[in-house]
Amino acid sequence: MNDFDRYMPKETNKEKVLIALVETSSIREAAKKSGIGEATVYRYLQDKDFLAEYRNARRQTVESAIAQMQNAASEAVERLKELQYCENPAVAARCAQIIFENSVKGMETTDILERLEKIEGEHQKQIEAAAKPNNQRRF
Repeated sequence: MNDFDRYMPKETNKEKVLIALVETSSIREAAKKSGIGEATVYRYLQDKDFLAEYRNARRQTVESAIAQMQNAASEAVERLKELQYCENPAVAARCAQIIFENSVKGMETTDILERLEKIEGEHQKQIEAAAKPNNQRRF
């Protein structure tokens, strides 16, 4: 152990399990990788704070993967655009189909989001109107 390692904080068992849970596909594998008993891992998962940390770590992992896919999407579109003019008619037709279908899906999604935003805005106005005292009520 060098001087640097000596002053670095050691990972707690919970941190080891958390890392192992994110890096493996089962509780058994996480227990083995972290060197912590399987029963202890299950007990940690019953702790609401640990479970919240675990879910947050999983969410960050998924968000990172989504970001990587989004970055690759522009490259995929460029490749599809190139391939739609290739000499193989089946490949060209399939590329054109993919581009068209995804363009339509994109428009549909945008339309739905616009409609949802409009409905939510109208709903919020109704909530605000209902919350205001009505001075015109007659008893």
